[in-house]
Amino acid sequence: TTNIDIDQSKENHVHPMDVQMAAFHCSDSFLKQKMITKLSQCQYALPLLVPDPLTTNIDCPLWTFRQITKTWKISTTKENATTVTMKSMPIYKAETPRVSFFRLGSMSLSKSQLMNALINNRHDTFFHRNCEGSTKSRHLMDGVAEIAWYCPAGKDNDFFTDCIAFCNLHGDSLANVKQREILTEMSSVIVVLVPTLDKSQESTAVISMLYKSSKPLIILIADNECSAVQMKPQKYKLGLKERSQSDVSEELKKIIKSLLSGPHTSFRLETMAKVSGVKVDEDQKICQKGKSAAIEIIELIEWMDVAKIKDTFLPCQGQLWYDWCKINKELHHLKGDIEKEKGQKTHQLMKLREKQCDASNSKLMRLFTQSLKRLPPKEREYFLTWTQILIDALSTDDLSSILQKYDETWSELKHKKTELELLSKKLQSATFGLEHIFREMGQIYEAHKTLKQQSLGQHPDWTKYPELAADLMISGHPMELMDGDAGHVPLIWISSLLKEVINKLGDQ
Repeated sequence: TTNIDIDQSKENHVHPMDVQMAAFHCSDSFLKQKMITKLSQCQYALPLLVPDPLTTNIDCPLWTFRQITKTWKISTTKENATTVTMKSMPIYKAETPRVSFFRLGSMSLSKSQLMNALINNRHDTFFHRNCEGSTKSRHLMDGVAEIAWYCPAGKDNDFFTDCIAFCNLHGDSLANVKQREILTEMSSVIVVLVPTLDKSQESTAVISMLYKSSKPLIILIADNECSAVQMKPQKYKLGLKERSQSDVSEELKKIIKSLLSGPHTSFRLETMAKVSGVKVDEDQKICQKGKSAAIEIIELIEWMDVAKIKDTFLPCQGQLWYDWCKINKELHHLKGDIEKEKGQKTHQLMKLREKQCDASNSKLMRLFTQSLKRLPPKEREYFLTWTQILIDALSTDDLSSILQKYDETWSELKHKKTELELLSKKLQSATFGLEHIFREMGQIYEAHKTLKQQSLGQHPDWTKYPELAADLMISGHPMELMDGDAGHVPLIWISSLLKEVINKLGDQ
């Protein structure tokens, strides 16, 4: 290859983060949410403040964070005994310290690479200039603030003992004043990278303002070789010149740990909705209407023990369905007087279906199916997603404590087998989501269809359930084939559902 060919291939190469942000800007809110959830699962940083390429707005895509759950373990030591507490919650609810990094002016050192060393040495959380595929020019990342969380594992090699949010403002923050001010206001610790502390610089006024503020501050200076120096309480400076990144990150960790061990402000993602000058995606009417419909469902169950919700509001898929599955399996393994046993078991199955029909009129199921019928497609999508989001938020504390207990008991397995089984059942009861509401729709349908009961008065209009589910399936919503808890495929429900899909799309 000639030099000209190499230069041309470099010229045509697009910065990977430009690809990510271009896809982000071109996506609807549901695809954005999926993208960000996947990025989080892969432990990459997520866009928190995004300049709109067409306006001067600073957008906060709060909606995209709603399905992200983080789990971490907090270690506390008292009187030489270490206690480990597990926490698992939707990240938008978590109250954590926030450490924000930005640079003033141009630097040869990579801020993002330095931040990676603080969060995870083995994995690049933030994309940086030394990553494979990076280019000098980028068009959509300047002014974007990304966020990532350090989640300790409750082990000896955890440097920080609790969850911490790290924020990274890309580009020169002298040019991105609005984002810098928003980050400064909401941070527990501010880390600023500057080429020099010479007073003739444009950055001097900003440094002076931060130095006088009450916010803990760490100044990293490119042309200085000094080790960490405390200039006054909660204000530090640290040189970067001719120093290894590992030395700098170790010193930085110690200072941050020291600053966060005292009183500090905490940060919660949800508070971004109240920040002046930020446009939040969830303010759209269509999103709020879906949320209002979901809140009606949640208000029915928010006061309840999460382990009792399914028994109270989704009775058709509980013991009645387990018993039906058990007897149905026995029906295919008859012994002795086969005809007599077959008659008895068929009668038992019909009795269980009658009980399901009698129990199938819970307020939750009525509200849920009515919302599916009345809401237009986009609002219905928001309604379903909000319902799952709010359900997940309800069970946060209960699930954390059950998981903690399960974790502890598992380590003492030999002595506590019975207790482990009980906790396993409790965990199953406390696991509650949209899939269980759809499972209940399936059982209500199967019971009524078996008994050929009509939809009259207060009874659910079960005949419409397959069509409602088919509409959702066609729009991309997954439907459960096998009930993993009962180990059974509800064939009557699945057949009717697929028949409706065929009616709507043709037999393809």
